[in-house]
Amino acid sequence: MSDTYAPRPRRWWIALILNAIFPPVGYAYAGAWKMVVATVLGLMVGAVALNEWTLASPPGVYAYGQTGILVGAAIAAALFGLHAAWLAGRAPPRGGRPSKLALLYIAPWALLFVANALYSAYGPHPTYVMTAGAMEPTLRAEDILMVDGARAGCGHPGLKPGEVVVFRKAGSAAPYVHRIVAGPGQTVAMQDGLLVIDGKPAGRRALGSVGLPGVAARATEVEETLPNGKRYRTYDLGPGGPYDNVAATTVPAGSWYLMGDNRDNAADSRVFGPVPGRDVCAVALKIVYAKDKSRVGRRP
Repeated sequence: MSDTYAPRPRRWWIALILNAIFPPVGYAYAGAWKMVVATVLGLMVGAVALNEWTLASPPGVYAYGQTGILVGAAIAAALFGLHAAWLAGRAPPRGGRPSKLALLYIAPWALLFVANALYSAYGPHPTYVMTAGAMEPTLRAEDILMVDGARAGCGHPGLKPGEVVVFRKAGSAAPYVHRIVAGPGQTVAMQDGLLVIDGKPAGRRALGSVGLPGVAARATEVEETLPNGKRYRTYDLGPGGPYDNVAATTVPAGSWYLMGDNRDNAADSRVFGPVPGRDVCAVALKIVYAKDKSRVGRRP
């Protein structure tokens, strides 16, 4: 049996579909190897640059929200596809074993896929989308939070009370976001809704009442101050909350006591106890997207 294969024309519509869905496979199919290299390098470097630009100048790529990103990606995919289709229409026919050519074409996309997976896991500033209200009023559902700490590694060093952190809980793969209120060796208790650290009440100043969606009672917005001077705002739905009274707990060495800012709507260290440092994965840096644009760029 002969190993020779008659040259086959490069179909423009195949190049369009391939490049729109799996760039730069369409360029490879069209024989445009310089564009393959440029696309691989451009997408890899561009992803890092856009992420760091978003951190430096929020909202960055989230200027039009997640919908805007999807629309932008769809437009870019269409342009990639059309360009590859144009190149394929001008390219000469090519012979060769189809199976070998398919592997050759797929190789650049496989490289991009692996690079993207590695960056998603080990990139220093990933983003997290808030899905619940446990951190209101600081963080609200659908906020996008950029953090310092790769997704693939926990045990973040240099933590201190007052910081908002991403952490993991035993038996759950989902990330959680709460605030550190106390560190190793400190004693934490709740007395009638008041946070008590080392036997002394945390500073507390009522700022007024606010209505919350789906909640009949109005919440009191409170500015709370930790012993180290860190200030932030919390919500208090009044007396009688399930976690308003919690016995004193001394935080073990290497662990942290975490609480949600929405005190009556957060299952936190009052429920599952202090969190080991090895399970704290990242520190919040900035809100990079929020429906209320005045909150974009804030550090929680």
